Amino acid sequence: MDKKKLDELSADHERWDNRELGASAEHIGVVSDDEEKSIDDGLGLQLISIRLNKTLIEQLKGLAKLEGLGYQPLIRHVLTKYAKDNEHKLDMLLSATDAAERADKLFAQAVRLRDEIPKLAPLSNERIFAETDYSKTLSQAQKLFAQALEAACNDPVLKQHSKLRMGQIRDLCQQEIQAEHDKKYGKKKQAV
Repeated sequence: MDKKKLDELSADHERWDNRELGASAEHIGVVSDDEEKSIDDGLGLQLISIRLNKTLIEQLKGLAKLEGLGYQPLIRHVLTKYAKDNEHKLDMLLSATDAAERADKLFAQAVRLRDEIPKLAPLSNERIFAETDYSKTLSQAQKLFAQALEAACNDPVLKQHSKLRMGQIRDLCQQEIQAEHDKKYGKKKQAV
């Protein structure tokens, strides 16, 4: 299937899920199994089968109607939010090396956020969200480095790397505490 046709067919996946598209007499037989697979692949979707309580399905359909979408997109939204909110739990399954690699990425992300925060307007939502993300990201990186350190029994390089990064995180936190102290109480005067 060519890209243009795929884009046209997948442009409004919610209408597709709600059976507004593809289920009318006009569309029957128009989309082959291969084309439907291409649409799912293009949207990053996979067909599954799940059994749910009938009452739950009716409740979800009602809630979806109130939200102005189909119940399948609502279920996808609810499951996506749950997975995102609990993604940190999956970190416990990582090997020491994978934990350290993920921690390095989070550490780099936290440093970028820290550098961007002063450029944002004080007390703006954008700055508050960035500060929150910075704290969460740095904390998660620290936990992953600790996990890697604990699990890296026979890897001295990984142990050293994790210790180094944990020290850098500690230093960042101490700098922030000192900056807050200086802002609140003024800088200490150096003895002459």
